[in-house]
Amino acid sequence: MVLIGKPVQLNVFIDKQKNKVMFAEADEEFVEILFSLLILPLGTIAKLLAKHADPMDIKVGSFTSLYQSVAQLDVKHFTNEYVKNALVNPVNSTAYIFHKLKLNLDTCVNGIHSGVTFLKEKSSFIITDDLKITPFLPDKSIEYLSTLGVECINSLRQTTIHLDYEEFTDLLKWSLLTDNALTNFVNGGSKPYPFSSSITNTTFGNLAMPKTVKLLVQKSTKKLICAQVDNFFVEMLFSYLTIPLGAVIRLTRDNLSPVVGMHNVYNSILILGDGNYLKSDDIKYMLLRPKLASIYNHATDFLPIYEQGKTRSSFLKEQATFIVSDDLQVALSLPVSTISNFSIGVPVGDIEVREASIGEREALSILKASLTSTTVLTDCLKKVIMEPKAEPST
Repeated sequence: MVLIGKPVQLNVFIDKQKNKVMFAEADEEFVEILFSLLILPLGTIAKLLAKHADPMDIKVGSFTSLYQSVAQLDVKHFTNEYVKNALVNPVNSTAYIFHKLKLNLDTCVNGIHSGVTFLKEKSSFIITDDLKITPFLPDKSIEYLSTLGVECINSLRQTTIHLDYEEFTDLLKWSLLTDNALTNFVNGGSKPYPFSSSITNTTFGNLAMPKTVKLLVQKSTKKLICAQVDNFFVEMLFSYLTIPLGAVIRLTRDNLSPVVGMHNVYNSILILGDGNYLKSDDIKYMLLRPKLASIYNHATDFLPIYEQGKTRSSFLKEQATFIVSDDLQVALSLPVSTISNFSIGVPVGDIEVREASIGEREALSILKASLTSTTVLTDCLKKVIMEPKAEPST
């Protein structure tokens, strides 16, 4: 893997008493790299985070453990080696963009910086702790800083940070976890933003009839042990890794979503596009509605991610039964031994089987939760897990 690029600069202003980043200022090169995160597939982001993860790190959602499951699953279970590689090293539909950025975070693309890419011209920007991006305009910025609680800029501690590949990966991690990404990045992190587990009623059309998965639940604690699933569920999970981050945010946006850093980056593009700062409406559309790469055929009926008429195909070679953990680890189901890995210490008599229906609504909810939660199935299927089980009729 060859990484192309040079460090970019960020000037950070810190409240010395609270040890909190009040705001930062950056040029267009930093902002464009932030924007580029939205067109990276989830699998590429998982690969970035896994490569630079510390064993003591806070885990970022569950799509990272999903990615590791794909990497570890024997290639014989995939349609062919090319298919597995396309999940482990996801293809970006806008790979050509990364040739132009000063720092290229797409590990599958080599590039050389060649100027402003998304924005019309060189500019300066104010960036808040939660990654709202605003152009620096002297007549408006003083009032804006006042709304951030900045009383006197001279009373703040200013520090200049140079971000290379590893630093930007760390900032990416906090932008997915928290609403104070810059403070966590500068100070080495604290704790993630709490996940909202509600399933919304937002739908995108009837893609397919729901299918059923079986949940193994500990009766005494109502704790999910694992799910027993067929190919359709695993194909759905694997499809997550092919979806660009911006498309994930677009598909799962609602009023209940935690507004973490990357949501604000996404929303800032809406504002900058309306303010005529982006090069074109095509650029705005590309960042807000990034597409799957053309190599990915129609693998699941439960996600509205494929262009009309896309060829139907599968990642998996043949029908099988799989076990999926609460944090989306996927393993081929083997006799007893696989389940025992998830149910250590739970008496057999304390395990019961529940059935959950999976349709588009649940698929999008699991996708949303995979970004922030390490108990995805519990969060998204809680109603089935917690409800009293009906006694068999006599």
